[in-house]
Amino acid sequence: MAVAAEATVKNIMIELVHTTRGEATVLDAASVMLEKDVSCLVVMEKEGPVGMITQRDILRKVTVAHLDPGKVRVKDIMSAPLIVTSMDSSIGDAARKMIVNEIKRLVVLREDGTMLGLVTMTDLVRWLAKEKELSDTLINYLKYDIP
Repeated sequence: MAVAAEATVKNIMIELVHTTRGEATVLDAASVMLEKDVSCLVVMEKEGPVGMITQRDILRKVTVAHLDPGKVRVKDIMSAPLIVTSMDSSIGDAARKMIVNEIKRLVVLREDGTMLGLVTMTDLVRWLAKEKELSDTLINYLKYDIP
C-alpha cells in the first residue's frame, strides 16, 4: 500500500498538550501528569515552549538520585533544547527526527512559532499500523517496547 503524499504531522498529532513552567517543582509536574494521565509536559516560558519533562526524566534524574521532588525545579531536569517540527512536516521526516535525536515526542509548531500540538512515537506507530492494516495488538506491543 502506498503512503499518502498528503500525510503530514498535522494529520496525526495530539492537539491537547499539557504544560508546566520551569519554576514548578517536579512534584507539581508529576501530579499534573498523573491527574491528566500523560507521560510528559511541555515546559513553557514567555517566549513559548522551551523544554519537556517526561516520566523518564523524573525517574532517572530525581527518583534514582534520591532527590526531593518537592524541591527540584522542572527547569533543572527538563530535556532542552526542545526538538520541534512544523505542522507541514511529513510523517517520515518527523520519524527520522525522532530516531536521529533518540526521542519519542516532537512539539509541533505553527508557522509563527507558537505551539500547535505534539506528535509522539505512538502516533506514528498508530498511523503506520492503520496504513499497513496491522493489528491493535502490534500497536500496543510497539507502544511499550520502543527504546
